[in-house]
Amino acid sequence: MKRPAPDFLLEQALDAAAGRAVCGVDEAGRGPWAGPVTAAAVILDPARIPEGLNDSKR
Repeated sequence: MKRPAPDFLLEQALDAAAGRAVCGVDEAGRGPWAGPVTAAAVILDPARIPEGLNDSKR
C-alpha cells in the first residue's frame, strides 16, 4: 500500500489557530542500552524547504 505524500496541512492549521511554529524533532541511535543518542530539533520555513531534504525512513 502506497503511503500518502507528506504535506503541511496540520502545521498550517496549527499556525492559523495559535500563530505558533511547529518544531520537528528526530533522534538517531539506539538509546542508553546500546550507546549514545543524538537528537535535533528544527523549524523550517515551509516556503523555503531546502532542495533535496528527505525523510530518512523512506
